[in-house]
Amino acid sequence: LASVTLDDLQPVDEFHIRGDTATKELIKLSGFTPDLHILDVGCGIGGSTRRLSHETGCRVTGIDLSDEYIDTAQRLTHLLNMQDRVEFQACSALELPFDDNYFDGVWSLQMNMNVEDKLSWLTETYRVLKPGCRAVLYEVCGNNNAPQYFPVPWAQDGSMSFLVSPESFRDVITSAGFEITAWNDKTDLAQQAFAHVNEPVGEPDLPVLGVYMLVGNDISTKAYNLRRNFDEERVSLIETVALKPDDRQENKRSE
Repeated sequence: LASVTLDDLQPVDEFHIRGDTATKELIKLSGFTPDLHILDVGCGIGGSTRRLSHETGCRVTGIDLSDEYIDTAQRLTHLLNMQDRVEFQACSALELPFDDNYFDGVWSLQMNMNVEDKLSWLTETYRVLKPGCRAVLYEVCGNNNAPQYFPVPWAQDGSMSFLVSPESFRDVITSAGFEITAWNDKTDLAQQAFAHVNEPVGEPDLPVLGVYMLVGNDISTKAYNLRRNFDEERVSLIETVALKPDDRQENKRSE
């Protein structure tokens, strides 16, 4: 275990759509630098949290509601000897235990699908972010006119899935106070990523290490349903950058 690397853990700890490929694209989009302290909201077991710190040199604090995820995230971070730059805390994204204007950036990957009160989540995100700084979000959105197939990786049924349309998601981001500076539809890349996923037949042949360890042995069914949802435009994949305006700069421009 002493020789374990980030890449060794990638099949299981970066379980968002398109995995570390998407993570690296988002890191480039973020512009985060080594001098910054970033908050990862909904960090899971910390895969993208660690990847973000490793690639940029920044300090990252990850939060998640699940005590089990946080415990696993801490153990894996110590295994990789990254605890000097990466830390974790179990708490609710709707009630963050941090001061106002505390973080230099926010990072959140596939968080919104399990959050019903999206305005409270994004308002709290806005509160703890310093003025003039940005939040990078990578999220699945729904289609108000087409219900999803279930189960999917984040929910066994519709009672735990709270997807909204891209238009509604954009509205709630701006309602929280943010300015949207980037909005990129990545649905075509998600479709490509799932193009090889076929309807499961019989018992799945599971690898030793894989995302099924987090989302269940029915991962083949969930992945196939997600493919159907993307192919039939029942869901979409959006990456966006949301800026917390700096009132001081606005005041200078108006003088």
